[in-house]
Amino acid sequence: MTRRGPDDDPIRRRDVLRGVAALGTAAGVAGCGSDASGAAESPPTADGAAAPPRDLTVSMPRVYAGFLDGEEVAAIRRQVAAENDPWSTGYSVQLRDAERAMRTTPVSVVDDGSPDGVDEHRFATGEDRPDYHAAIDMGTWVRDLGIGYVFTGRERYARRAIELLDHWFLDPETRMYPSGRNFGETYFSIELHITVPTLLYGAALVRRSYHWSTVGADRGELRAWVRAYLADLEDGRGRQQYVGVVRNNIYAWWILARAAAAAYLGDRDALARAFDDWRENAFDQLESNGLLKHERQRVDGLHYSVYGLKSLALTAEIARHYGVDLYGYRLPGDDTSALLRAFEGLRPYILDPETWEWGTGEDGYTDEDEQAIGSVYELAYSQWNRPEFRAVVESIGRPLYDRRILGWTTLTHANRFELDID
Repeated sequence: MTRRGPDDDPIRRRDVLRGVAALGTAAGVAGCGSDASGAAESPPTADGAAAPPRDLTVSMPRVYAGFLDGEEVAAIRRQVAAENDPWSTGYSVQLRDAERAMRTTPVSVVDDGSPDGVDEHRFATGEDRPDYHAAIDMGTWVRDLGIGYVFTGRERYARRAIELLDHWFLDPETRMYPSGRNFGETYFSIELHITVPTLLYGAALVRRSYHWSTVGADRGELRAWVRAYLADLEDGRGRQQYVGVVRNNIYAWWILARAAAAAYLGDRDALARAFDDWRENAFDQLESNGLLKHERQRVDGLHYSVYGLKSLALTAEIARHYGVDLYGYRLPGDDTSALLRAFEGLRPYILDPETWEWGTGEDGYTDEDEQAIGSVYELAYSQWNRPEFRAVVESIGRPLYDRRILGWTTLTHANRFELDID
């Protein structure tokens, strides 16, 4: 049986069934804290022994940079093989995008030049933001190929993703220096907070492929790159740059970037530090009505409210894969989870944007804004299975897409309560 997806891409049920059989259980899937062989890795103590987990479960699930795990992939593949929606709809567009990514030309921080006096291997934030756009493109392609790989088992997707990763991270001619900051005075760059995690997600998805050790540079170099990047991000803890400043979406995305890098490395202590900062500071701007004060007050307040909420929710997704419940975290004196309050507070304005009393920017409420909103409420619906969140998802329409990290959220993160995997 052959179905046709968008752009007339053939989608064969037997390919999905073959992938389900090959995948087996989560134990057979490499993920966070795993090398190419799939062996779990923990940061060593001073005497060389494995460090005990801090605030995390002893038995860590095999996860892909914290955003997805092998058990979820296996369950979703079974749904796709049975042609069940909403997953089947998400699979069609995901395969289309993976094929598109196969035909792309790699780009890097070097390929587009650099400002005068700046080393071309450094991530630079210029007027036209070329490095930022290059990072978005490469992250999108690597993630799409990675998701295509774990759902179909097609090695050509993995090989191409690894070639792109080589171009961005490792090739001496084109690599980006491992840094969490840009070339200027800004200690951290929001542009890196929202792009590098996508690249790491894609890398985690393909590092089980046999091409991992046969294409390009030694894969150990990528782990070293991520360690240096994470150390640079963590260097900001306690510094003036993040002490006493407004803790808006930039702060929340900084925490997410740290959590994604720590998850990729299997660094349990770094994960615990990120989760601690999330609990202690990330909701400084939460108002009693559930809105995010610093985002609401911006010129494009509706867009930034969703943008800020997404960073908070994605960190909770990473934590969920390690047995840490940030979704249920409550602020002192509150009987409702902070995230649930934020989702509930924004919901009426999503269903009726005309009631939003603050700014929507020069472009107003755009189709891109609507997709971003839908993708984050896909997470909320999967977590709480509430009809009011389903109403948001249905009002926008599946499949829903997250351009920042997850891609086609409807494929990977929809209706988790129906997957029977807990």
